[in-house]
Amino acid sequence: MDKIRDNLIANIDLSPIEAEIFLYLIINGKTSQATIANKVNLSLEKTAELLNDLIEKGMILEISEEYETFHPKFSITNAYRKYCQRIGIAFKKNVQIDNLASVVEKIYESARTK
Repeated sequence: MDKIRDNLIANIDLSPIEAEIFLYLIINGKTSQATIANKVNLSLEKTAELLNDLIEKGMILEISEEYETFHPKFSITNAYRKYCQRIGIAFKKNVQIDNLASVVEKIYESARTK
């Protein structure tokens, strides 16, 4: 899981804690802000800030005061597209991003079929 977290940090410019929250939601599905804050040991305010950052990056959404990811391929590709816009490079197919999305998708699917 550390390698996946490191790839999220390196390839789509997530902070370590944003990557941790994203992976937590991939594994656990819809979760309240309070539960996320407790799991990552942060204040509710800081957690809200990080969740909003992930929403802005196109990786998660809020539904009825709970947060969840989009499908991993969409979340990661969308975050990469927004990252490309932020740094001013052309958005195009990226094998590393596609591979990362596939690995995270397997975790997502496995967590949903338990």
